[in-house]
Amino acid sequence: MRVRWLGLGLVAVLVVCTLLLKSRTRHNASSETLNGSLAVVLVADLREADDPHDRCAEIIRAVREASKRGIKIAELPPDSNSDLLRRYHVFTVPTVLLLDASGKEIERFEGEDSTTVKTIQTRLSALTESKQ
Repeated sequence: MRVRWLGLGLVAVLVVCTLLLKSRTRHNASSETLNGSLAVVLVADLREADDPHDRCAEIIRAVREASKRGIKIAELPPDSNSDLLRRYHVFTVPTVLLLDASGKEIERFEGEDSTTVKTIQTRLSALTESKQ
């Protein structure tokens, strides 16, 4: 009977430690989101930004244009060690994340097909219009 209570106690300690670790990780990741004010995260090969015929470049330019209009932006290369890549499980390049003020993911756009590019441009344009 003692062994059973000891095992139950050990499981409870592990659960509490896991919860504390997760809340600490969440706190650290949200501090990277500029104190919760980040609106857009762009993960892309930023070297492609100047290519006039590249769809990824169109996405980069759209995000940068939103930045000029007051939207908070974080641009990350896919090989960065950012907590944001882990927190939001970014595995596809390019990826654009729209976040609310608390850092919760509202929308995610992955890839660079023409429909995705147009949707990103439209959504970012709507964000900048609502900001003004």
